[in-house]
Formats: sequence, structure tokens, C-alpha cells
Amino acid sequence: MPENRFSEFSVLLQAQRKQLLGEVRDKIAALGEQLGAANQSKITNDEGLADAAAEVEVAMAVRESQELQEIEAALARIDNGSYGSCADCGDEIGQARLKANPAAKRCLPCQEQYERAQGQIHLTGS
Repeated sequence: MPENRFSEFSVLLQAQRKQLLGEVRDKIAALGEQLGAANQSKITNDEGLADAAAEVEVAMAVRESQELQEIEAALARIDNGSYGSCADCGDEIGQARLKANPAAKRCLPCQEQYERAQGQIHLTGS
């Protein structure tokens, strides 16, 4: 993949990174405020609902953290010259795939194979 295309993806990845970091900061601040309010009034009207909401917040924070890691890894691949090459087979990752997901590290066939294998692991691991 030509070097001049990397800058387009670097800009996209930097924008995604900035947005995610802002969202994570906002959630951390909001969670801190919620924890402060919860400590002030030890008894809530619906503790189950509060617990469920907290679990959703944690799950979202974990997902956003994973996205940030994927973005950081893609930026590192741009820096080291491996961006645009599939991590599994070494073939070029399609331009359309990179535009849809600039952090993609696998070509579409390898990603599908990876997801199938992950599904089998989850199914057999249960």
C-alpha cells in the first residue's frame, strides 16, 4: 500500500482516538460523581437497577479501552511500516476494509476465520 495513503488512515485513527479518550474521560468523571452521590446516601431506591447500570458502564469502559488499544496498535503499525498488511497471512488489507475500520489488522478472509475460531473456542470452553 503506498505511503501517502497511510497519512489518511493516521488522521482517521487519531480522530477516533481523541473521541474515545474524551468519552472515557467523561464516563470516569460521571462515574466518580455517581460514586460520590452513592456514598452520601447509603440506601438507594433500587440497588439492583444501580448495579445493572454500573455493570453496563464497566462493560462500555472495557470495550472503549479495547478500541483504544486497537487504535494505538494501528498507529504503531503505521510507524513501523506494517500497516495495511494482514497480521495473519501477510496479504494486503483491502482499501474498503481499512476505510471502514482503520484499525483492522487482518484481511477480511483472515478476520472471518479468526472470528469462527473464537466462536468455536467460546462454544467448546463453555
